[in-house]
Amino acid sequence: MGSVSRGRRRKTRRRTPGGYVRFLQLVTAGTLAPTAVAVFRLAAPLGALVGALAAAATATAVLAPIGARVRFGFQDERRARSSSTLAVLFDLLWMTSMLAPVTTLLAAVGLAVAHRLSLGAACEVGVAGAALVAGYGVLVRRRWVRRRRVELEIPGLPAAFDGYRIVHLSDLHVGSIDRREEALAWSHAANALDADLAVITGDILTTGTAYHDDAADAVGALRAKDGVFACLGNHDYYGEEELCAKLARRGARVLRNEGVAITRGRETLWLAGIEDVWRGAPDLRAALRGRPEGAPIVLLAHNPDFFPRAREAGVSLTLSGHTHAGQLAVPFLVSRATLSHFVTRWPAGLFRDGAASIFVHAGLGTTGPAIRLGAAPEVVEIVLKATPSGRGRPTASGRGHRSER
Repeated sequence: MGSVSRGRRRKTRRRTPGGYVRFLQLVTAGTLAPTAVAVFRLAAPLGALVGALAAAATATAVLAPIGARVRFGFQDERRARSSSTLAVLFDLLWMTSMLAPVTTLLAAVGLAVAHRLSLGAACEVGVAGAALVAGYGVLVRRRWVRRRRVELEIPGLPAAFDGYRIVHLSDLHVGSIDRREEALAWSHAANALDADLAVITGDILTTGTAYHDDAADAVGALRAKDGVFACLGNHDYYGEEELCAKLARRGARVLRNEGVAITRGRETLWLAGIEDVWRGAPDLRAALRGRPEGAPIVLLAHNPDFFPRAREAGVSLTLSGHTHAGQLAVPFLVSRATLSHFVTRWPAGLFRDGAASIFVHAGLGTTGPAIRLGAAPEVVEIVLKATPSGRGRPTASGRGHRSER
């Protein structure tokens, strides 16, 4: 076991939602035109005034609750399930209005091709389509977890670890929206793979300390031959010492700038974990202290932006999360066309740089609007392969299944 060095915790100011709320309201207001036009046309047979009032009421219903919805996630507290249901239903309305400009444009193109183009009709069809798409993302895709298998050749991997299987989970965000029951279902899906090792790459929580026990129960339900390990994500630094202690009591060890040797006979695989780059003080040197010379390294690092430093230190495989694959992505192009592509070079999936690899998990829970489109939640099985050539060729596959509840 490597010695622990957590370093000096990075001082970070607690987030305040005011500016964020105003930004979201401004962006949302810019997307409301198709929805307002569609509602006006639907109510117009009752009179122009009624149509105008209905459109204004719809705009208010979308814009006014944004502040409350954002604050809902900034300090997660114990809430009745009915409150969570209302938040999700608002997300459905909100995302319908946000998607409506895109679907209205598509509807306009279709109507133009059919020589039946009218702005009002395009808005009506577009908003209906946006509601269907948002409904799928909020109510179906968000809960439709796929199982994904990734085979990855690791240069220098001892033959004893050829075929070694790691089940990778990330970004559970246990809280008011993604509750204990959902998280337990994810753990049970992981257990069905009967992996050698189970890892979670951070953001176990949403915010706050109210759901520590629920999160610990879900992680504690994981089973693997060589144990369950995790690193912290930026959302986990709320009473993190208490959280880590609760996880440990349930059999899951959080690696905080430390490492542990996984052995097969005389061969060793070094599993390391670091603090989060935003909220902690990552110390990779400490995490590698005690590593036998030549032992391949698997690193748990929540934020994929740490990958260049891991590569320079000789880490064979970095496992990360954090991005959620943007939660909104073009289907089948999640590694190239996703919202997270605007903030990181490693938005989701498997990437190689020379002998080093990184796998960025798309996450299981959500933050912000409770929606996923084109960015499926996933339970990932990573299979390590030995290669005498020293060159790795990654392969991946995935299949969807609805988690048992």
